[in-house]
Amino acid sequence: MDLEKQYLRLKDDYSDYLNEFKRVVDKILKRHEVPVAFGVAGRLKEFDSILEKNSSGRTTIVKSITELNDLVGLRIVLLFPEYKDRVIQLLLNEFKPWEAYVKDDLVVDKFGYSSEHLILGVKDEWVKTPDWENHADKKIEVQIRTLSEHVWSETSHTLFYKKEENIPKAITRDLYRLAAILEVVDEKMQYIKEQVESHFAYIRNCAYDIILTMDLNPETFRRVMIEKSNKVYNLNDKQNKILSSQIEENYNILNAQHLDKIISNKIGSEVRTNDSFIQAVISVLDSYKMEIDEKQKTKEE
Repeated sequence: MDLEKQYLRLKDDYSDYLNEFKRVVDKILKRHEVPVAFGVAGRLKEFDSILEKNSSGRTTIVKSITELNDLVGLRIVLLFPEYKDRVIQLLLNEFKPWEAYVKDDLVVDKFGYSSEHLILGVKDEWVKTPDWENHADKKIEVQIRTLSEHVWSETSHTLFYKKEENIPKAITRDLYRLAAILEVVDEKMQYIKEQVESHFAYIRNCAYDIILTMDLNPETFRRVMIEKSNKVYNLNDKQNKILSSQIEENYNILNAQHLDKIISNKIGSEVRTNDSFIQAVISVLDSYKMEIDEKQKTKEE
């Protein structure tokens, strides 16, 4: 069995499979608005790594390197722990599991904590399309980690890969402490995310008088704009954030009450659309800025 010859023959085909699989995973994460730490990473296993793994007995290749579950692999690094189970379920629904998924619980006598692993392939109906017709029996290993888990995994792999039995107990204790710290980081990041979401949910629903006591931010800005537009203002989150930042910077408006005071009773009832309301607000603010600039010029003279 010439493993190297097999590898060279299959390399391009598996690279194509990896690229197509990654393309679909990227779309799934984007469609479901899953926040990732950085782009999905993919790799085709190097031949030297395959040879070493087989020679060491950590895996046994009977007939072909295609028996390896991780011949190709993807890594998804998430910002928050809450998305792990969601991403796992999305991938299990979208692709064909080659193996039953078993949650990867932390074993206390091992270094740190590891990723969740899925062994996936494409669904049978997919192979009828040109992009997938050559990939019916291929597998791919998908790792799902948080950012803290990724830091741990990459660092510990670099420092201690295949050396665990030679690590002194004092260093082992430090490793356990580091793993615990990173686990706390995940928990705290999740907690802060939930607190931020709760805060902005409060801003969206509290009484308008309370909004007027707050600094200007995208959510308090939205409340003022909705209030003063008779609810026609409807920019999406990204557009609203851009507009609120521009108004804060260009007109030096730092709190919600200031914006409310400037535009109150300055916009006619004929303004009935989102675009016309925004233009009317900008016009009022331009006039306000000109008035302030003129007063400052007069004062300096």
